[in-house]
Amino acid sequence: MPARPPPTKVRSTFGFLSLRWKILLILGGVMLSVNGALSWLHFHDLTTRFEVQRTATRERLVEQAFALRTDFGLRLQALAGMLAALDSVGVGLFQTPAGNALLRQHFDSYWSVLQLDLGLDSLQVYGPSGPPVASWRTNALVEVKQDAQVRDVIVQERAMHWTRCEQLCTQFAAAPILVAGRVAGAVLLGTSLADVVVSFHRLSGADLGVLVPVAMPAGNNALSALGMQVIGLSNAERNLPLLQQLTALPLLRGESAWRKLLYGGREFELSFLALDARDDAQSSALLVVVDDLTQARADIDKSVLDRLLGELAASFFSLLLLALLVHAPLQRMTRAVRAIPLLGLSAFPEVRERIAPRARRLVDDEIDSLDKAAIDLSHRLENLEKDVAAHLQDISIERDFSKLLLDTAHVIILTQSTDGEILTLNPHGQKMSGWREEDLPGKRFSELVRPDGSSELAIAQAVQEIAAGERQHVQLESILASSNGQSYEITWNHSRLVGASGVVMILSVGIDHTKRKIAESQRKLAESRVKDLRERDPLTGLVNRQHFQDQLEQALASARHSARDGALLYLDLDGFKYVNDLNGHQAGDELLRKVADEVGHVVARGGDLLGRLGGDELGILLHVCDHDGAIQVAEKINKRLAEIKFPGLGASHRVSASIGIVVFSEATMDVKQLLANADIAMYQAKSKGGAGWHLYSDGEGVQEKMQSRLHWEEMINRSLGDRGFIVHYQPILDIRARQVSHYEALVRMRAEDGSPIPPGMFMEVAENSGLIREIDRYVIHDVFGKMLSLFAVGKYYKFSINLSGISINDPRLLSFISDELSRSALLPSHVVFEITETAAVSDFSKARAFMNAVRELGCAFSLDDFGVGFSSFNYVKQLPVDYVKIDGSFVRTLVDSPDDQVFVRALAEVARGFGKKTVAEFVEDERALNMLRTFGVDYAQGYFIGKPGPEIT
Repeated sequence: MPARPPPTKVRSTFGFLSLRWKILLILGGVMLSVNGALSWLHFHDLTTRFEVQRTATRERLVEQAFALRTDFGLRLQALAGMLAALDSVGVGLFQTPAGNALLRQHFDSYWSVLQLDLGLDSLQVYGPSGPPVASWRTNALVEVKQDAQVRDVIVQERAMHWTRCEQLCTQFAAAPILVAGRVAGAVLLGTSLADVVVSFHRLSGADLGVLVPVAMPAGNNALSALGMQVIGLSNAERNLPLLQQLTALPLLRGESAWRKLLYGGREFELSFLALDARDDAQSSALLVVVDDLTQARADIDKSVLDRLLGELAASFFSLLLLALLVHAPLQRMTRAVRAIPLLGLSAFPEVRERIAPRARRLVDDEIDSLDKAAIDLSHRLENLEKDVAAHLQDISIERDFSKLLLDTAHVIILTQSTDGEILTLNPHGQKMSGWREEDLPGKRFSELVRPDGSSELAIAQAVQEIAAGERQHVQLESILASSNGQSYEITWNHSRLVGASGVVMILSVGIDHTKRKIAESQRKLAESRVKDLRERDPLTGLVNRQHFQDQLEQALASARHSARDGALLYLDLDGFKYVNDLNGHQAGDELLRKVADEVGHVVARGGDLLGRLGGDELGILLHVCDHDGAIQVAEKINKRLAEIKFPGLGASHRVSASIGIVVFSEATMDVKQLLANADIAMYQAKSKGGAGWHLYSDGEGVQEKMQSRLHWEEMINRSLGDRGFIVHYQPILDIRARQVSHYEALVRMRAEDGSPIPPGMFMEVAENSGLIREIDRYVIHDVFGKMLSLFAVGKYYKFSINLSGISINDPRLLSFISDELSRSALLPSHVVFEITETAAVSDFSKARAFMNAVRELGCAFSLDDFGVGFSSFNYVKQLPVDYVKIDGSFVRTLVDSPDDQVFVRALAEVARGFGKKTVAEFVEDERALNMLRTFGVDYAQGYFIGKPGPEIT
């Protein structure tokens, strides 16, 4: 063992800094940057969301202000309409002393209630023209003469409401007075907007004020800089000084505008809304919405500061914990790093002693892997030193083995210089080339390859790239030309080889594939013959039906993709059976070959396909072809067939064909449907006498619709016969009592696998065929049976049963219901029949007579889908119904749609005014249920209440 050289010390030109501190400093800087960026992003996100929220809130407040004023006007308008409907009003307008006395007597008794309880400021009764017939008011400023609005109410015979702001802001509403079917005058009510201001603050939390333009603003409520007077303002102690800071109003865009204002260290947002103005007014009165933004801004700043402090504290504790965690591993790594250089000194035992891996550990880490790798390396290096001597002895043995391999291997192994001169060639290569070893000097590799230009160029380029070191390996194929004239298919593998003296050579190994190439060529030829047998008709040489269908399917896919028309022609020879019977099948086969040849001359475009589909039937696929082109091809075919002269046929007999044509582009039909339609068109052409064509159209698919209708009629009749209909029950909630009061019966059809089929699949067929009558009877009988079983266990629910418009016109239905109700005296009071609004008004007199007759039996009626169709409140008054079911289209979006809220509230008030109960369907969540409760709706139905099911819990 040679003496160990002393270790050398390497001096660093830079100061030393521990890896631990590098990690902590870098990570600390990154954390500070990330924390700052995250805090800024948090602030930016909060600010952006606040602005978006403010936009939505501002729009909501504006909508609430307008909606509140509109609702206030509608209520006042409803009150005016109610007063106009009093009988005494019409009598008073005859302008007789007795009529005027009666008019004043009635309204004198009402005026104190209207003034004190309802907050009215004025009440005026107008005749058809002129000043008021009678007038009551609390303030002379609110008196209104018969101006344009009152005249419009009288002329148009409809109620109206409007706002007028002069010295005061007053909400007016007027309703026409009808006497003997004519307009006899109008009732006008007026009240202050103070209730709007108070209600707005109570509903929205924001403040609302009313500003009126005046020529000389005066008093504490004056806004001199704006030329306006504040006549109503919630939270006036704070908001009046705020408004007095304004020097100008923002430009109104549409009906509103807004601006922000700082006052008293707080931030406010002011939204200005234009009120109704008279045509002769110089400027409009304004509503101003005041919203305090101070707390929201403070919350954003506090959230950002809290987050930043929390992130800094988390970063500090993370760095501290990291420092504690990396201390011990870094100590172990330092010990390993200091021991590894001893491997170069062959001090293997000392390296293993210094590293000393951990004896006890649950799981390994990277440092354990480093320790293990260093120890393994020390063992390997130690063993390597011992193996070097033995390995040197094996080199001579390997040299002998290489020589033996070159002498016996059945591959060509040669070396060549970078300029293509052959240096060595093994015995098998000498045998195949016909060269002897003494012939090699001066031979070049290009002489082994049959010259064809491209191979020589590829070989020369590959040799240059390998010699330059650009590529290490290249595989090429070429023909080896032996000196005895024999040729071989050789695959060459050229590799870069560097000799002991550094000389670059090319090692070329050639493998003979001659026999394999011959066998592969024979296999491909056999496969081609088998493919032709599989895809071709042996008689005519045309493609067979299966291959034609495959090509047709590809053509359909291409037509859908390119949106270009294609056409399918289905050809059947006329009278072909006559040829077979008269001349035999051989003559028929010969005629088929002749027809195929002639049709092939007509269909000569590239890409078009002609095939034999069976017997005397041919198929023609025309790519990129429209109706006119397909018809022209069909006429050319029959013209060409008529020219065939075939032995054995009579002089008067001509060859012809019946041709069905189907044009397709973005068709949804598949190949099977396409061939079926073409077959239908072919038979249509044959029914015309043959020797012609017929173009298929979608209208000929009526049979599919008829088949579908017959299928569902059969399904309905089967279900009626073997009780295949099932009834599901959906609960209906009494909103005030908060409990289920009754159920709606909904019919389903039972499929063969037992699953329910929804009514939308079969109901249209049932109504069109009249089978709906039998279904309605089925449901009535089934539901009554269910009710009797519930009565037996003490459950007395009401049940709602739907009747179709066709059933209520059935004269036998009334007697059927009467017989079914006779099963129990309790049944009539627990049954509610439902009909849709459209069905009820389709034959109004019959529907009303039927409903009265059923109600006399003790049952109730419900008007379904109210609010759609004819949507006339008059039907609620005229039809003898007990319940009105509000259509679900208004309930689905009730929470988010102010329009639907107004409409549902109006429907509920109208129904309640006529003494009807209301049911809202499609109630999907608790918010909608709570809103319906506030509107005064009586019952609710929907998935939030309960889904339909076969059992009643």
